[in-house]
Amino acid sequence: MANAAKSIKYSDLFWIFFLGSIIGFILEGIWSILRRGQWENHSATVWGPFCLVYGIGAVVIYILAAWLDGKNVLIQYMVYAIAGSAVEYLTSLFQEVTFGSKSWDYSHHTVNLGGRVSFRMTLLWGLLGIAFIYLAYHPLQKLFARYEGKANHILVGILTVFMVANLAVSTLAVRRWAERRSGIEPRNRIEVILDKRFGDNRMEKIYSNMEFIE
Repeated sequence: MANAAKSIKYSDLFWIFFLGSIIGFILEGIWSILRRGQWENHSATVWGPFCLVYGIGAVVIYILAAWLDGKNVLIQYMVYAIAGSAVEYLTSLFQEVTFGSKSWDYSHHTVNLGGRVSFRMTLLWGLLGIAFIYLAYHPLQKLFARYEGKANHILVGILTVFMVANLAVSTLAVRRWAERRSGIEPRNRIEVILDKRFGDNRMEKIYSNMEFIE
């Protein structure tokens, strides 16, 4: 298990984050259809279908799997449940502090912590972790080992630059959106461009589930 942990590479973690974010986006959309009868955009970025909390959660679960593989299933479940909830709580807190907004609220769940996490979602994180370690962990290790090489590193490098730019622009666009809501006029050329390219209508479509905290 220690050797497995040491063998984890950045490229592996990037693909876990990248694909986990996309899969999370799809799952959230399907869940919206089942609950409300319509698709909802749950992307956390202005470019691409990336639900970042799932991507971050997938990375944490993958790293933990290196130590938990082969251990008692109950221990695995508890660790994944706690780790997933921690990711969800910290992500929610970061969003509120940084942008003054929230993208989910579990206040209506019977047992919850500030609406950021709930007992129900904690149980779900545990199940997702168990499903990952038994269904995907070892196949992914073999897949990463098979395609380890220069081409993979180049592709990861290109996509890393894209994601960094995507996150930077998304952060600026959301902050500018919040400022427009407060009646703050653009103060420089960058903010003028952001207002033009990422106006309120476009932002509302991208972040359909985001609510600003008044």
